[in-house]
Amino acid sequence: MSRSSHGSRAVRITGVTLALLLASVTSADGGPPAGTSIDRRTHPAVWRPEAPPRVAVADAGAARLDRTAVLVGGFTANLAATAAVQVRHPRHGWEPVGCALLTPRAAATVIPLDEARLLVIGGWTGILPDEVTRLGSVEICEPARPHRRRGTPPPFETADDGLDGHAATMLPDGRVVLMHRNRLAIFDPESEQWSPPTPIDTSCLHASVATVGPDHLVLIGGELEEGEAVVRSIHLAADGIRRVDWSDRAMPAVHDAASIVLDEDRILVVGGSIDGESDPGIWILDAASRAVRPGPTLPIDGGIAGATLHRSGFGILVVGGERRIEGRPVPSHGAAIVQIDRNSARRLPEPLAAAIRTAILPGPGGIERIGGYRFEAADRDRGRASVLEDAASLRLVPVVIAD
Repeated sequence: MSRSSHGSRAVRITGVTLALLLASVTSADGGPPAGTSIDRRTHPAVWRPEAPPRVAVADAGAARLDRTAVLVGGFTANLAATAAVQVRHPRHGWEPVGCALLTPRAAATVIPLDEARLLVIGGWTGILPDEVTRLGSVEICEPARPHRRRGTPPPFETADDGLDGHAATMLPDGRVVLMHRNRLAIFDPESEQWSPPTPIDTSCLHASVATVGPDHLVLIGGELEEGEAVVRSIHLAADGIRRVDWSDRAMPAVHDAASIVLDEDRILVVGGSIDGESDPGIWILDAASRAVRPGPTLPIDGGIAGATLHRSGFGILVVGGERRIEGRPVPSHGAAIVQIDRNSARRLPEPLAAAIRTAILPGPGGIERIGGYRFEAADRDRGRASVLEDAASLRLVPVVIAD
């Protein structure tokens, strides 16, 4: 089948026992809490097909270096993790693959250090579903200078789970904080060295983290012990780390929630999963008062976990991610836009192709969604899935919707 410069093409995988279900499956408790109203109106927006990358991938990392889009790793049609680093020039489009990671990896965290360097953290290598190794390594990638790829000393000693479930964020001074299990390390981009690991006496697995000041982190949810605070402040200081538990217990202990800083004190938290079921909850945290209040309910049936949040001129976009049913991932029921000043969350048009583990690239007018995979339940062979050779951009229409 020939490559099309626009639209999507599915690369068929046979004999794969992925734990996926149709998005039409409904869980018993997949709706909003009793008595919660949901705004079912759709905010005007348009999905447009874009040119797909050279190699179809799912679970790739994504970043922008200046105006250049970069896809890092992922897994391909044979379910093997790839080392490919794909670069899209702002004028010439996707370039032939000329850069590679030291280690093939998918599901890595990718953080731009500056306009040239990417910090690539964790992920997995091998072949799905049975030949997978979780990675505890970190490397630095420079797409414009492929020969400059290099590793960094591992920040932690890791077991078989590698850095699975880690949380990472960038501080205002450009340093990167990495948390895994009950420890924390800080990466200095100048020296390209990690600080010695420091215990923080709380679990960071599958938690979300937000930076609300030069030395203040807010850790949200994760795999917690019974009675442990759902929201914790982590204060970084020269003489050590101080943890403060929030006494407000209004928010449930969600795994893999998405968070974004709204202003100097407030944090928006969206979705996550509870006991293996994705959640439609939205929460607003106030780091100054350590208060938690509920926001509007997501108009996404079955909720969403692992979403990407992007600030736009119209509100906060909720894209990517997945619905979870008894811990199994399926494509979510669309995207949404959250407008905190209106206490509103509205649907966005559904993407052109339903998929999970897509790469999300922010842009000046919206976002771009690249690749991913989906289960082809219409096929007779129920073990088939497809990695999508697909890219589409979402542009919001500047129309005022009256309440």
